[in-house]
Formats: sequence, structure tokens, C-alpha cells
Amino acid sequence: MQLHKPTLANRLGKAVAKPLSGLVCCSLLYKPARMAEAYLNFLIGKGSGTGWNLEGEVTAAVRRIRRPNPVLFDVGANVGNWTERMLERLPGARAFMFDPSPGCQAVIREKKLPRSTLIPCALGDHTGQASFCFSSATDGSASLHARRDTPFQELRYRWVTVEVRTLDEVIDSLKIDSVDFMKMDIEGHELHALCGARRALAAGRIGAFSFEFGCGNINSRTFFRDFWELVTGAGFTLWRITPCGREIEVAEYYEDQEYFRGATNYIAVSKKSV
Repeated sequence: MQLHKPTLANRLGKAVAKPLSGLVCCSLLYKPARMAEAYLNFLIGKGSGTGWNLEGEVTAAVRRIRRPNPVLFDVGANVGNWTERMLERLPGARAFMFDPSPGCQAVIREKKLPRSTLIPCALGDHTGQASFCFSSATDGSASLHARRDTPFQELRYRWVTVEVRTLDEVIDSLKIDSVDFMKMDIEGHELHALCGARRALAAGRIGAFSFEFGCGNINSRTFFRDFWELVTGAGFTLWRITPCGREIEVAEYYEDQEYFRGATNYIAVSKKSV
């Protein structure tokens, strides 16, 4: 619904807005109305990507893979759960896991996952070093950006210096022709990592990838419009993942997609791989 367009629905909606607003904004209904708003958004996928549905994320990724021996990138691997499930579903796959956290790296090494390689670094739009904050050894909220978002205000963060590489440089150094699927979960730094993959994206060397958008992007000061322009400009279609597993195509940009409550999961698919 685009409120600036003079449609019949908009005119009717505005005509009854004053009495309805008076009703909904009363002390009895205001909080339930806010809860209903959040839950309805959740049902259509907005804010529903908070890590509770790993199997759904894996299934959505597997659907986008065409080759019997695919190459997988797990960017922000944490303790490797996504890679572990993907390798179980795809016996011919090779996986590369990226995570700058020493605690997460130790857990991944202990798992000794087959057909997998750990690359102990962060990914960004340049090579070098950066400050990385975390509240515990395997903290899922660890980030290259200070956590000021509401869900994590109670945590106490420490900072360490970590190595940063670009995806373009990594793909070239590994001599990989194409990455079939890349999962990104790097707490607000996804756009920076994608900017470090401009050559690979433009050349169709990444078939599909998933990323989160939500409260972490407040810390990195990035907007959904930034993702939209980068992704569609590189020849990708964009889809939002819903709790039922259905994917809703984001066919055009509108400001209501700037949704910062929780995290929303998206999949971008190269038109060259369809």
C-alpha cells in the first residue's frame, strides 16, 4: 500500500482514519494494536529472521542450488551450524566459513566438518584491520559496529582487532569460478561485505545469497534502499523469506521496507543463474 497514490482504498482509508484512530489510540487498545502490528509484520516475514528457524533458512538456500557439487560461503559462520546442516543436505558440497571471532573459530575447528575450510577473518569493502566487538566467546550479536540496538543493551562488549578481507580478493585467491550460495549474517555489516564483492556480483560469480536486514543496520547506518540499488543493479532479483517458507518477491522499492525491528531475511538470486 503506497499512501501517496490517490487510489480508492487510500481515499476510503483516510476518510475513516479519524474515528478509527481515536478508538485504537485509547489507553485500552493502544498496546494490543502495537502488538498486532508487530505480529502481522512478522507473519509476512518482516522481523521474523531472528535465528529461530534454521531449517527454514537451509531449505530456502537448497532450493536455489543447481549444481550437484556446489560451493558454499558461510559469512558470519558463528559456530558453523548453518554449514553443518547444508553439508548434510548436500553431500557433494564444499563450504568455506568466515568468522573473525577466536571463540567461534575454536568451536568450528573442534567440529572437524568434512569438505569445509575455515577462513578466520571478517569481510568488508576493503582489506586491512578493524575493531570487532563481542560479549562472549560465541556471541551471535558480535559485530564490527558498536551494538546500540535495543535487544542488546544489557550486554557488555569487549573489542579486539581482526583482519578484514574483501570477497573479490578471497574468491580470486581461492581460484573459485563461482559461488553457488552465500549466507551472510554479520550483524549490520552485510552491505559493506557486498560492496567488497562488486566484481563477483557483476560477473555472475555468485549465484544467490541471503542476508539479514534489521536493527543491526541502525548501527552501521545502512538502509534497505542501499541493498536494493546494489543488488538489483548487479542483476539480481530479491525475495523476502516468510515463517512458512514462502518467498515473497520484492519487485520494487518502497519505504516500508526500512523495517528495523528484529531481523528480516532476504535472498538475492542472480538472473544469470536462473
